[in-house]
Amino acid sequence: MAAAPFPSRVLVLLALLSGTTGVSAAQEVTLVPQQPIEQADASLRTQGWEPAKDLAPEPMDRQLAGNRLQSLSACSGTGQGFCRYDYQRGVETLAVITVPGPAAHGLVLQWIQGR
Repeated sequence: MAAAPFPSRVLVLLALLSGTTGVSAAQEVTLVPQQPIEQADASLRTQGWEPAKDLAPEPMDRQLAGNRLQSLSACSGTGQGFCRYDYQRGVETLAVITVPGPAAHGLVLQWIQGR
């Protein structure tokens, strides 16, 4: 088996380093840090994400979150990693962590995508 020509190997290496693995842009998560969770939820739903099944947040979590989003999993009440919202799209999973913002609205801090 002959080695790939130099330019081809460089392109493969660049793709691996950049995290590009053939996943189309339509499958990427489009969120913005500090985005209100209500806006993030609406955006995720247009991207095909649905609330994870069998979520059952406590009434106190609902009160802390200040919203009725179906994707709410739980809230810490500490202000650090304020609330977690879980989504699924096929076999993919997505956890969105918020922190308190103005008027107690959750703002996106970070998100973790998995399979």
